[in-house]
Amino acid sequence: MTSFFLLIVLTTGCVRNQNIVPYVYVNQYINVSLPSYSALNAVGGWIYITGGSEGIIVYRQSFDQFSAYDRHCTYEASDPCGKAYVDSTNTFVECSCDGSQYQLYDGLVIQGPAVYSLKPYQTSFDPISNQLHIFN
Repeated sequence: MTSFFLLIVLTTGCVRNQNIVPYVYVNQYINVSLPSYSALNAVGGWIYITGGSEGIIVYRQSFDQFSAYDRHCTYEASDPCGKAYVDSTNTFVECSCDGSQYQLYDGLVIQGPAVYSLKPYQTSFDPISNQLHIFN
């Protein structure tokens, strides 16, 4: 009986990263060698692109690794004013409504009130063709 009670407490006590940002189908290809994406030519570079719920931030983590996150803020996600912007120092992402801050590198929360990270999208990069695929 004690084991059963412990199992119930453990399974109901875990808070998972709930999908609070609306699902929007994403399946985009971008050629990072094009002038409009030139910021992605250097590690640490980033751009905004259309797509997702509120737009997408694309960040170059290394030569062949990219990350992509929805710009939809995760604190009070139903509030229409919440959109994420890269700060002027290019080091973090900040929500326009509540001031929540997220790491540009991986979308994790740095400072609340948000507790959920930015919604990530999957990426796949072909260094031969310079094609970046962003999808969910």
